[in-house]
Amino acid sequence: MATTTKKTTTTKTAAKKTTTTKTAAKKTTTAKTAVKKTTTAKPAAKKTTTAKPVAKKAAPAKTAVEISVTGNKKIGTLMKDFNKQFPYIRLGIFYSYARQEVAKGGTIYNIDADKTLASVRRADSGGDISISGNKKIKTLEQEFDKVFGLYVQVCYTTKDGHRYYTSGSLDDMTLSAFNKKCEADGCKKGEWK
Repeated sequence: MATTTKKTTTTKTAAKKTTTTKTAAKKTTTAKTAVKKTTTAKPAAKKTTTAKPVAKKAAPAKTAVEISVTGNKKIGTLMKDFNKQFPYIRLGIFYSYARQEVAKGGTIYNIDADKTLASVRRADSGGDISISGNKKIKTLEQEFDKVFGLYVQVCYTTKDGHRYYTSGSLDDMTLSAFNKKCEADGCKKGEWK
């Protein structure tokens, strides 16, 4: 709300001198005249601000979940956890002799998903491993061989339905990078079964 302030200023008008010849000087002074000067206070300027566009904060990076692999974990649970973390790729878990069958061009089959890793691993193996997105495919496959004595392959399905496992330069990629590549290439989301 604006308030009005009156400012009063007095000004003196110049005194008039009137003289006549041969008579005494007659001095006439006019009275002081008060003049009112009214000043209106301007309302305070409203501070207007232009709304600046608020930069959206980048969504927090999806926290990489590390999958713990112990002997008491069921194979089906492991495959499901892996596929949840990396939806465009999947794990193929086989007995160690499957490696020779692949070399011969034979058919290999996944281990029963209801079995635990401890029940199917080699007798002389043991320990735990962890799976994270920054782990290379070949490192993961080697760890399964060393710790559990199992033949493991990272697999994917192309957009036209052909199923493959990684080899060559693909084995040098990290799990996250390969999952992103498969997504970009239009690969089908993996199924843990």
